[in-house]
Amino acid sequence: MIPQAALAIVCVSVSAYWSAHRTIGIGELDRDDRIVIGLASLYLIIGLLFFNRIVMWMSGDAVAHAELIRTLLDGGRLPVGLPRVGSYFEYYPKGFHHYAYPFARIFPLLDVMQVLPVVITSITPLLLYSIVREMRAEVSTYAAALATFIFPAHYSHLIWSGYPTATAEMFLVASVLSCIIDIRALPVMLLGTFLAHARMLAIAIAVLSSWVAAAGLRRFRVLHQQLLIATAVAAVALYLILHPPDYLISIFSDRIQASDFVARWYPSIIALFGGVIAFMRDDRLDRMMLAWSGAVIGMVLLADSGLLSFVGTPDRLLLELYLPLSVLGALALARMDGGDLRLRRAFVLVLLLVGVVSMVVVLESYAGSWGMPREDYDAIMWIKAQNLSDAVCVNLDETGAWIYPLTGIRVARGRFTGSLNYALPGMVIRDPNDPAVIESLERLGRRNVLVYVSSVSIRRPGHVPPFAEHHGAYPRVNMSFSPEHYELVYDMGARIYRFR
Repeated sequence: MIPQAALAIVCVSVSAYWSAHRTIGIGELDRDDRIVIGLASLYLIIGLLFFNRIVMWMSGDAVAHAELIRTLLDGGRLPVGLPRVGSYFEYYPKGFHHYAYPFARIFPLLDVMQVLPVVITSITPLLLYSIVREMRAEVSTYAAALATFIFPAHYSHLIWSGYPTATAEMFLVASVLSCIIDIRALPVMLLGTFLAHARMLAIAIAVLSSWVAAAGLRRFRVLHQQLLIATAVAAVALYLILHPPDYLISIFSDRIQASDFVARWYPSIIALFGGVIAFMRDDRLDRMMLAWSGAVIGMVLLADSGLLSFVGTPDRLLLELYLPLSVLGALALARMDGGDLRLRRAFVLVLLLVGVVSMVVVLESYAGSWGMPREDYDAIMWIKAQNLSDAVCVNLDETGAWIYPLTGIRVARGRFTGSLNYALPGMVIRDPNDPAVIESLERLGRRNVLVYVSSVSIRRPGHVPPFAEHHGAYPRVNMSFSPEHYELVYDMGARIYRFR
């Protein structure tokens, strides 16, 4: 935890100090600043303790991100491509990996993978706090508390390893903040958003454009405003009638999806009251948040109905709605406390208690089914300690893909490492003693050829981790490795064979 703590303290201290003071001047920490920095620190501690508990996710995008960073550490270059032109691996968002690379040169890669996403997601509410504080100070603490703990969409990036999205989301909020404080920083923030994730750039452009349009409506008379709004709503409604939004319709027809949707978005109920307040009051912050919400909702509906499907899936786009909803909910809470500071502190405490409990429950619900088993981590660290020269590893499942990021040893089944023989793991799974398998292993011509069978495949064959359905179930491995061809060199939960 020492490298984690050092990295976390440096990153979050600099970001928290900048975001909390950008609007009020250096050296003036007031009560709200201390509360918000305390919220970010508590979130950081919970995230670090959780990842220290599970080591890392056993599969999914976490492995892919680690493989990309390892490629940079090994002196490789990440492929670059455009959507619809190159392969998915080529245009896969890579801004996060270049951002993580300098840290990975100093700290162990797994520590970086555990710490940086938590730090990034802790910075985003601080930036949102700065936006709201600039416009309406009494609302800003509520907005930070809601965005940090109450909406599961915020820390869900840590669960499904959406680290590029979380990085781009941070730049998106920074882009809005730069429009308020220093417009000269906007191009840099938008460029950062694009490099982190192009989908978030599309959302940023929609949000900023909607905000400018909403501000411009003030120049029109009320009748003209109503005509413009009615025309836009009618055009969208007509399109949705002709092309129904499949995802949103399925929420009402599928009980499992409906319960998941409600569990994720129940805090938005309070944002509805804030939305009414914002619509009736109609000041600068109100227009910004209504425009922000409308832009995201519009993109979700259009993506769901097919017009903007190339931007992203509706459920992914919907995740970004928690940012304006946090501010709208804060407007309702600020109206409820009536300016009473004691009541405001009590409200923030309630939000903190409810949010922390919810966050811990949600994270723990995935720990057992998706966390990397300690046995596999220990086995991979054992491989690293052997300092094997000229080694390759035939990993039979997704967890074995962690061997390359953590040890630098190439694996047969990886996303960005260059496949030795992508069909070889399947052949070994069916029959490791098949003559074709033996011939393929001999053809590798390496001094150390390892076969890695994770504890997940041994103990839970057929297991499919959450959010990893596209990678298939863990295989039922034929464990009859002949001593004539294989030497069992490790057997402590996971098994490692060396090809003779």
